[in-house]
Amino acid sequence: MSTIPAHPPTSLRERLLDAAEQVVGRDGVNSLTLNAVADEAGVSKGGLLYHFPSKSALIVAVVERLASECDAETAKAIEAGGNEPGRFTRAYLTARLAPPDPAEQPIFTALLAAAGTDPQYLDPFRKRHVEWQKRFQNDGIDPAVATIVRLAIDGLCLGAMLGMPVPEGALRKEVIEKLIAMTYTK
Repeated sequence: MSTIPAHPPTSLRERLLDAAEQVVGRDGVNSLTLNAVADEAGVSKGGLLYHFPSKSALIVAVVERLASECDAETAKAIEAGGNEPGRFTRAYLTARLAPPDPAEQPIFTALLAAAGTDPQYLDPFRKRHVEWQKRFQNDGIDPAVATIVRLAIDGLCLGAMLGMPVPEGALRKEVIEKLIAMTYTK
């Protein structure tokens, strides 16, 4: 059975999503079965099927929750920022500055692997990126600059998730400072 969930369980649906993340994070995406998730959550398979009629539906829901968490982090950064042009771009950047939590690393890696088998699994992020790109293009700064900032921070995040070499220490700090500075130009 699971220990402390990554997200406070507010419903059985959330408990099932937590269980799916724990199974994938601990045992890998190939171990993600409806039975394994039901066992991890301490519910019957029928209880799981009521909320998620298939493994694909469960995976898409996990990705949707991750995308919603990204939205929430960006919203918090918007509230903390000023009202100058480039506000959304800076918030997006700020929300993604912290490296991924090592405890969450396995779920990101596993979901990327799952997306390789079925590209629909990334649809929640694709939809969000369409919305976000519109906001970048209407953020009061040069849309090309806003897009460059987005692509740079997305690349840093994805590179870190995949274990690729990314700037660290003083160089990382300098890269981030330059990206932030770009969001203040018109």
